Amino acid sequence: MSELEIVKRLKKVMKRAEQLNRMQLVVGIPSDGKPRKSSEEDTSTDITNAELGVIHEFGVPEKGIPERSFMRSTASEEAENLNQLTNVMVTECLSGQITPKNALSKVGAYLQGKIIEKITDGEFQSNTPETLKRKLTPVKNKKKKRAKDADKPLIDTGQLRASITYEVREK
Repeated sequence: MSELEIVKRLKKVMKRAEQLNRMQLVVGIPSDGKPRKSSEEDTSTDITNAELGVIHEFGVPEKGIPERSFMRSTASEEAENLNQLTNVMVTECLSGQITPKNALSKVGAYLQGKIIEKITDGEFQSNTPETLKRKLTPVKNKKKKRAKDADKPLIDTGQLRASITYEVREK
């Protein structure tokens, strides 16, 4: 390979690195400001999925809501796998095999899937008897439904779990 070819290749790698550096990956629950759909006849709730996510992620001890971390704990548990995947994606990006957005999207999709899996199958402090009773009571409004696994902590209608997403953004 000639010096000219090496310089051209190096410039391409540097350009991809700059593009990658201008992007960021955000994984979680976007705050769209829209209230959750009520699973009960009472539609007076105006809490968003993002707000509910924060409540469960950190807990509200004064209201008897324990911390049930599903995002921070997943990121921590998956740190090694995320590091390996990120290294592979950055290498593929710098070599020109994939775009910076695709590289970050693959990491985002992986973490999104792991967070959803954690909500579905994770070990969390059990629901209180009152919460379990409420969640197992049939919904009066036939248009509203509970998730099939609504008896589990963090799951009632499935809206919180379905709201987990990722975005690749410009910094």
